[in-house]
Amino acid sequence: LGNYSGLTSRLSGLTWGAEDLGAAVGATVNLQPNKDWTTPYLMVRALCLFGAHAAEVQAIDTVMADFKDLVQLKNVCDDARKDGFTGKIAIHPAQVSIINEAFSPSEEEVEHAKAVLTVFKENPNAGTLQLDGKMIDKPHIVQANRIVDLANQIAKRKR
Repeated sequence: LGNYSGLTSRLSGLTWGAEDLGAAVGATVNLQPNKDWTTPYLMVRALCLFGAHAAEVQAIDTVMADFKDLVQLKNVCDDARKDGFTGKIAIHPAQVSIINEAFSPSEEEVEHAKAVLTVFKENPNAGTLQLDGKMIDKPHIVQANRIVDLANQIAKRKR
């Protein structure tokens, strides 16, 4: 992937191109019959995800070329978000609302994130705490901040 550290003033995100990659290597398919990526594409997708986060920029999942299959788009967007991607490229206007919804935190996620931040604010010297019967620590603070920041950005755009 190269060294992207220190470029965040000029680099705001990384993505990958499944169709471009296939053409570059001479692949005849990039999807399995169940519409999951084939193994080489899974590897490149993961490298993009980890490279983007290492560079501290947005990790944008590649386009879903079958723009008419909106059910599958929802599924792949949900999976991409679970994996750590922050967005997905749209190839058709019908995809935009599904992508936006999938990559926006739910009210429940925002409430939980705020609760994580509150419990650590109330216990500033603690390294590990519990919330709702589960252990939470620094990675949970990082994720909670990410969710609250994203929710605030979305709220600003709606005003």
